[in-house]
Amino acid sequence: MSAKLSAPSRHLLTALVRVSFLGALLLALAALGSMACEDNGIGRPCDIGADAGQSQAVYNNQALECPSRICLKPVNQGTSNVDTGPYCSATCSKDSDCDGQTRDNAERSDLRCKKGFACGVAFVVGPLCCQKLCLCKDFLGTSGLQTPQTCDPAQNHGKTACQESP
Repeated sequence: MSAKLSAPSRHLLTALVRVSFLGALLLALAALGSMACEDNGIGRPCDIGADAGQSQAVYNNQALECPSRICLKPVNQGTSNVDTGPYCSATCSKDSDCDGQTRDNAERSDLRCKKGFACGVAFVVGPLCCQKLCLCKDFLGTSGLQTPQTCDPAQNHGKTACQESP
């Protein structure tokens, strides 16, 4: 009688161990996946707190809706009007640091970036002077993104225009 009772319980125990192992594995994968894909809010709509025309770049470095606190509206370097609104940005060192939210073309009121983002310098004065930030390509001209000469240490005796002289 004990042989019959132990056979089903062994199968049940084996099944429980497999399910527990599978559950632990799925939980570990979910945790690992969430660490790899941190949402830094790039491209999220935000409020710059000021009115600015197409030829004026403005920012808000206290934007609570942005994880980095940086909300930008760069100067339009292209030839046509840009209907893209201010967006959350972040510091970067290369274009791949700038994956972000883009426009849903089916939604007419969506003013997020259409063309994606690139890493570059938006300002040559002020607190964000010469900092590389994620910039919406909608605002960039056909010549692409160039580092301003004043922000290139190689052309300025090892310093940028934003660094103080000794």
